[in-house]
Amino acid sequence: MPPDTSPERTSVPTLEVPSTPSGAEPPDAAEGASSPADGHDEALKHLTSVLTRHLAPLANTIARHADRLVDAPDPKRRRESAMDVLAASAQIDDLLAALRHYSRPVDASAQRVPVADVVEDTIGLLDDTAQTRVRMKVEPEADAPIDADPALLRQALLNLLQNALEATTAPETVLLRAARTDAAPQVAFEVWNDGEIELDDPSVVFQPFYSARPQHLGLGLPIAAHIAEQHDGALRLSTNSVADGGTCFTLQV
Repeated sequence: MPPDTSPERTSVPTLEVPSTPSGAEPPDAAEGASSPADGHDEALKHLTSVLTRHLAPLANTIARHADRLVDAPDPKRRRESAMDVLAASAQIDDLLAALRHYSRPVDASAQRVPVADVVEDTIGLLDDTAQTRVRMKVEPEADAPIDADPALLRQALLNLLQNALEATTAPETVLLRAARTDAAPQVAFEVWNDGEIELDDPSVVFQPFYSARPQHLGLGLPIAAHIAEQHDGALRLSTNSVADGGTCFTLQV
């Protein structure tokens, strides 16, 4: 994919929403704090609710089309049903993979990796249609190797890109930009899209299982944030204003 040649888009730090709030009062110190057992029960109930919401429709889809596979005399209808069963099975696989990654994170294995390669390889993981909607820009000061786990870094950036693409509609594009400043020696990977997150408290998007889209599990941002932490970095919502260029998530590693 050719690099982005549009006018330079400067990150405007009008908003800093970190993935993990600082200065938060520990649970034991909070007034009327619940016991660890209560917290565990609530988390289990929430997880059960999330899994039921996601798995029940997929199970119904598989059961419905399995019946059609048995009863439908038309080979074309049987093929369509088989494809729907495969699609539902793939969604279940994706859901389970996200849960495994979140519950048992892979240890980072750092190596020297060129920033431009990370950006290009991440975009290459998208399907052909999505790739046409992604612009890339690697600033000269950031175009150098960094110490990182390339697979994990690609996963984090892919999560951000997929969120940005789904928050916009074709033919709107998103921007993946890599930059570095003297004040911050780490590389900042920015993912921009038009619009803004219209929430009173935008930090909720970093909470596990939070998603404005019912078909999503809501683990993409928490996983990306954990990967950033594994690299001694951070993930933040750095811009969230149409007036300042849209929404920008910054992954600093």
